[in-house]
Amino acid sequence: MNNVLVTDGRQRSTLAVVRSLGRAGINVTVGEDNFPSLASSSRYCHNRFQYRSALGSPKDFITDLIGELNRKSYDMILPMTDITAYLMMEHFDKITGYTSLAMPAKDDYLAAIDKGRLIQQCQKLGIPVPETYFIDSIDEISKYKSNFSYPVVIKPRQSKYFIDNEWVETVVRYANNFSELLSIMKKWNSSLPYPMIQERILGPGAGAFLLFCHGQPRAIFFHRRIREKPPSGGVSVLRESMPDNGLMKDYSCRLLKALNWHGVAMVEFKYDNRDNLPKVMEINARLWGSLQLGIDSGVDFPSMLYRMVIDGDVLPIEQYKIGIKTRWLWGDFDSVLCRLTKSDKQQNLTANAPGRIRTTFDFLKFYQRNTKYEILKLSDIGPFLYETKEWFRNIIKKN
Repeated sequence: MNNVLVTDGRQRSTLAVVRSLGRAGINVTVGEDNFPSLASSSRYCHNRFQYRSALGSPKDFITDLIGELNRKSYDMILPMTDITAYLMMEHFDKITGYTSLAMPAKDDYLAAIDKGRLIQQCQKLGIPVPETYFIDSIDEISKYKSNFSYPVVIKPRQSKYFIDNEWVETVVRYANNFSELLSIMKKWNSSLPYPMIQERILGPGAGAFLLFCHGQPRAIFFHRRIREKPPSGGVSVLRESMPDNGLMKDYSCRLLKALNWHGVAMVEFKYDNRDNLPKVMEINARLWGSLQLGIDSGVDFPSMLYRMVIDGDVLPIEQYKIGIKTRWLWGDFDSVLCRLTKSDKQQNLTANAPGRIRTTFDFLKFYQRNTKYEILKLSDIGPFLYETKEWFRNIIKKN
């Protein structure tokens, strides 16, 4: 058939999938609740499928999805966000009656997206993580009062919760003292599990991209974050492939083997400035935002995943190009604007964060050796033109 359905056409990772599979001669249908989208603007988008919003109308989204799978045959379906992945997991049996769902088993997926369960799994395996406190009530906070070293991070166990057929979004918060911590916790949504309270790890971010086949690795790729949006930590806008790292490899493989992982995952780390050791922060249990970097460096995760789904396994890839950088230009510009227009306190920046002049100077380095652009590709210019138009439209809306 050579047909693949990929959801969430707005995502940069979806565009990377469309380009990867499209170049391999696979017919990619892009799903989204509104068109045009970033991924559907690509020359490699074979077809479009419009569904009702997975965020606003979850039941209707599944109804539309099942209708499309009943209408047309697909080799596999790829959910590209936590929302669409979770909903498909909730209807796993229905979906897999029509096509292959390129995801791990449901229980393994749920264990990975719950940051609390993930931290506890790492602790059992002896894998370093931030000092973490789990509470079940406001009263419990006081017993840890003397343990906290500020600022602390108030981290929800999940970025979004699906409750009573509705999505409830959460945000990571910081507290600089016990009074702030108590105030944040008292305002916590009582319908959600209490968040974790973690020490803040200061240091550069890094990550391992992995493809596993029934608990065994088939591809492992490492990268470091150079700049993020917002600057204090968030989505990477400039990142670089790095050599095989013994510790990150050991921790990632031990963790995913313990979960008997099948499919792709990204294990996120932060190198702790105090001991220079990588600490596990969380797992992306799906294809990730910086996916294009792996492809640019020689590890084509979407194509490998497709082959693994179709053939049952895939030949391992053990080498890739080191020092390749991938830059998301408009995201990088947003990061610079944030740095220039907000105070260090507003952004929760550390004392050693680059200043405004250094940040601007670094941004203006448009042509650097081994640097590739994530969206901007002259051979496929449509997505960059679409993104540029949307960027200016959003600026006009805000003003």
